[in-house]
Amino acid sequence: MPLIVISDSSPIRALHHLGLLSLCHELYGTVIIPRTVQVELRRSTTTCPALEIADYPHFQIHVAQAHPLSLGIPTDLDAGETEAIAIAIELHADLLLMDERKGTDSARHLGLPTIGVLGVLLEAKRQSRIAQVMPLVDRLVFDLKFFVSAALRQKIAQLAGE
Repeated sequence: MPLIVISDSSPIRALHHLGLLSLCHELYGTVIIPRTVQVELRRSTTTCPALEIADYPHFQIHVAQAHPLSLGIPTDLDAGETEAIAIAIELHADLLLMDERKGTDSARHLGLPTIGVLGVLLEAKRQSRIAQVMPLVDRLVFDLKFFVSAALRQKIAQLAGE
């Protein structure tokens, strides 16, 4: 039975920047992207160009059906995080790709399993789909201003065996 995986914008932008967007399909098959995340990705940021995710195979655009409040989703999340969590609840997702702390904490509180881009990179290395994790982490930090604390960096290096 295929996995049901939903993604917020941050992991998609990060993997796209690294040229590793194909890892989503390699690791998870089809990944569901909320409509609001698709719209977010169409806008460039100071560090990332605009991206039309519908142009990439193995991504499916989906719209949440239920109102987020009725699902117990906090009101202080951004629209992409909110819809990603709503879809994950509605579809009984196996995994939610999300990096932002507040969204991740909210999703976990609602019983959803989450993984961020660093976890995706670790899994890709474990499956021998990439050779090293730390150079990629360094690129995210340097190029995208992705926050990785010293303690987290050390833990990722240890888990990656690098």
